[in-house]
Amino acid sequence: MATYTITELAKEFDITPRAIRFYEDQGLLNPSREGPGGRNRVYTQRERTHLKLTLRGKRLGLSLSEIKSLVDMYRSPK
Repeated sequence: MATYTITELAKEFDITPRAIRFYEDQGLLNPSREGPGGRNRVYTQRERTHLKLTLRGKRLGLSLSEIKSLVDMYRSPK
């Protein structure tokens, strides 16, 4: 399974790592942690898709709470 670092995602989507950490704080992303003390964030393809949905919602003018609802629907097994 493909995994990504915060730096790789930031470069791919032309945003800062700080923005990705902000989205994580808002509950839009939930990367796993690796390394000593869990310092390294590891993003899966699913988290990459959540970030893509978040940025698309932002471009459409949705609020973060609206975007979170969309991401939560994507997470739902239904």
